[in-house]
Amino acid sequence: MPNSNASPSPTQSPGTKKAYARRCRQLAAAAQRELAKATKQRADTIDLTPTMLVDFVIGKKADYLANSWRVVRNAVVSTLENTAALVDEIVAKEIKTEIERLKQEKPAPEKEKKPATSRTKDKSPSENDMSRIEHEALARQTEGSIDLVKYFKAALQTGLRPCEWPRAHFGKSNRDGYRWMLLVENAKATNGRAHGPVRTLLWEELPPETVQDILAWIKIAQEIDYDCRLNTISRALWEITRELWPRRKRWPTLYSARHIAIAAWKAFYLRKGQSPAERLEALAVIAALSGHGSDETASTHYARPDAASGKRPAPAADPAEVRNVRQIIKLDWRETLREAKARKQARPPG
Repeated sequence: MPNSNASPSPTQSPGTKKAYARRCRQLAAAAQRELAKATKQRADTIDLTPTMLVDFVIGKKADYLANSWRVVRNAVVSTLENTAALVDEIVAKEIKTEIERLKQEKPAPEKEKKPATSRTKDKSPSENDMSRIEHEALARQTEGSIDLVKYFKAALQTGLRPCEWPRAHFGKSNRDGYRWMLLVENAKATNGRAHGPVRTLLWEELPPETVQDILAWIKIAQEIDYDCRLNTISRALWEITRELWPRRKRWPTLYSARHIAIAAWKAFYLRKGQSPAERLEALAVIAALSGHGSDETASTHYARPDAASGKRPAPAADPAEVRNVRQIIKLDWRETLREAKARKQARPPG
């Protein structure tokens, strides 16, 4: 069963730093495009200063939900801090001033939020939607659209984050009763949001085409241009979804595949009639497969079990990793009520 061990102190992994740098480059490019449009210049002629970048990012704050804003803010702060260590003292002083200004920017109040970023992401697209995306991508026959299909085939089965593929290892299992095993370095292990440094997904059997899909995407992820290819397939998905559903307010993203996979695991492991202990065990298994540090994350932030579709084989989790999941959720309301009454009765009168 899950335990309640304390989380390690937050740090940044190399993967996180790389992701932050990529996000900051995207924001800088967007700032250049906006300034170019306002001044009628070419974007590549805009000399973007730290102050201009921070002004742009703060100006977009209302576009982000609280969690998304913190990611954006941390990405820019991290990248500027790295830059400050490489420049002369005068420029470094300007950068540090802008860093402190950005750090003071709290998430925008909910009433000020616009329907953008996270609110446009469809966490649980239907099987029909995914089929239409695949059909349209194959019809285009571009490298990006073909890669998009390959990505979804692998990610829908495994639930990996896009950044986790380069260091994933897949092959024959060394565990009794299982034929296939996928070892994944947890992307958020260093900030206390994972149950440990790695997670293990085990399958008794897999269709041959699924084995090839997973191996194919790992090979792509280990190539030097993987980040570029991720950007390309993300753009291809953006174009396809807007063309297919121009009037929608939410569209699938690359991360939707992870949501669909976790929803399928919920549908498989959570069943009617389970005792509280059985349900907590199932939630811990889902958390272990997802690389989450607690049993609460997948229940709160990911798609519901009824969002799952298709008949993909559900993996099993390593029992040792399941035991490392922190139990947050309490399901037996009767026991909770008894505990509350006992505490009340134990209080001294008056």
